[in-house]
Amino acid sequence: MKDFAGDPEFPIWLIGDSPPERGADKLDTPLDPRHPARHNIWTSVADPMQDRLYRRGRLRLDMSRLYIRNAMLSLGEQIQFSGLRLKELLDKHNPSVVLTFGASAFMIALFASGEVPQKLYTTAKLLGEQFRDRIERYDEQKINIIPLLHVSIARRFLSLHRDFVGAYGSMPPNYFDYVGTKLADLLLAKFSDKQIWIG
Repeated sequence: MKDFAGDPEFPIWLIGDSPPERGADKLDTPLDPRHPARHNIWTSVADPMQDRLYRRGRLRLDMSRLYIRNAMLSLGEQIQFSGLRLKELLDKHNPSVVLTFGASAFMIALFASGEVPQKLYTTAKLLGEQFRDRIERYDEQKINIIPLLHVSIARRFLSLHRDFVGAYGSMPPNYFDYVGTKLADLLLAKFSDKQIWIG
């Protein structure tokens, strides 16, 4: 498996946790589009995001240029080593938005960006609070690490929709629509004049 897919100069990155336990040797890239995990955690967010981008701004994000990698290149890799490798990449390319999937990828990306977490963000509720806070405090002068859920959304989906979204979305809570809408609004507000759109 390659270490990454996409363009590291693109201002939006996707950081997965690690390769899947089974079948990683048959995949080409992190979050390989042939693997169901990608569609559980990203396509389900990207669809409502692209819908809102088009309806509000007649825009579509160029998904082919997203820089995609895993925080850890293998399941047994040390987190400290993973963080150092990611730090080098962040320092070199300085992306604007780094979307992380799951608590481990979020924590590794925080440390790699030089941010010291105030606590361990290990629950959907805490990740949802961080998502809202980081969207609201978006800073164009720094790397913005924004957490999303990992494959757990496919396993305990009803409770995770509720815990991540809380009282901030529609009722009943829909994580995918909530996150997709918030990300689209962020892109429309901060990136409308950037070179991230399809043609």
